[in-house]
Amino acid sequence: MPPRGRKRKASAPPRRPPPPRLECRSLTDDAWYDARLLLQGGSLRVMFQDYVEELDDWYDPDAAELASPRGVAALRARFRVPSPPLDDARCGDLRHGQQLCVLCAMSNGERKYYDAVLDSVKRAAHGIVDGEERCACRFRVRWTNGPRHGDLEEVGIGDVCCVQSSPVQDPALSEFLDTLTNSFGNGKGDAMAASQAAGGTAPV
Repeated sequence: MPPRGRKRKASAPPRRPPPPRLECRSLTDDAWYDARLLLQGGSLRVMFQDYVEELDDWYDPDAAELASPRGVAALRARFRVPSPPLDDARCGDLRHGQQLCVLCAMSNGERKYYDAVLDSVKRAAHGIVDGEERCACRFRVRWTNGPRHGDLEEVGIGDVCCVQSSPVQDPALSEFLDTLTNSFGNGKGDAMAASQAAGGTAPV
C-alpha cells in the first residue's frame, strides 16, 4: 500500500537491489506504510518506499525501550507482510471481528492506513464494469489504532486491505531482533539485574 501525506522522492535509479517488501507502522504517525529494511552501523533503518530519507525510522539496539523481551515484542509487532486490497469478488469472505487495514481520511485532507476490525457489512448488488465485477457493499469498521481509535466508520471496498497472518521473513529484521534477544543474557540482562538488586525498576 502506498504511504499517503508524505513527501515523495524524486525519480532516480535504485541504489541497491531491494530487500523483501513489508509493511511498517511508523514511529511518526503510527500509520502503516510500505517499507524496506537495512542494517546500518548496528541500527535498524526503516526506509519508507518512495519517500525521502529524512522520513526514515531508526532503531538503536542500545535504546532503553528495546532492553527487554517486551520491548522487542513491541518492535516485532510494527512489521508485517503486505496487506493486499480486498478483492471485489471476495467481500463475502469477511467475518465479524476480522482485522483489516483501512484508509483513514484525516482532517487535513491526507489519507493514511490504520488498523481496524470489521463490525458489519451492508450488502449491495455487485455490478460489472469493463467486464470485471465491482463491489458496491459498505463496510462498518472500528478503528483499533490511529487518531480515531475506538470510533466506528463506514467505508467502501476501495479503502479496505486484508491483514495477513503470514510471518515476516526479512533478513535485516531477523538479524536485528536476534541481536537484541541474545543481548539479554549479556550486558542488558546484567544491567536489568543490577537495577532490580538496587531497588530500581527494570525497563519494560
